[in-house]
Amino acid sequence: MEVLRRMDRRRFVRLLAAGAAAAAAAPLTGARAAKPRPAAVPDRPTQTHRPLTAAMVKEIEVQKKSVADMLKVVRAYKLPAGSPPAPIFRAMRARRRER
Repeated sequence: MEVLRRMDRRRFVRLLAAGAAAAAAAPLTGARAAKPRPAAVPDRPTQTHRPLTAAMVKEIEVQKKSVADMLKVVRAYKLPAGSPPAPIFRAMRARRRER
């Protein structure tokens, strides 16, 4: 996490743009180099998710209710008048590059 703390905004935006360009170009490069796939072996079943058991369904419902209760408490919390908002964005001055 130390790397993320030291990364400046410009480098982050450059990495973000490069990643987006690579993601956009990935389907194109894959289409050009695509080879026909061999036919699937019929005796081998395809991988699927196992079905949810009754215990899993019950636990999911318990977790959904727990999250809903927590959201209700957070939304009902009254902040005192004039308190500062939690997320505050302050732009930092750009550092000069050293050559």
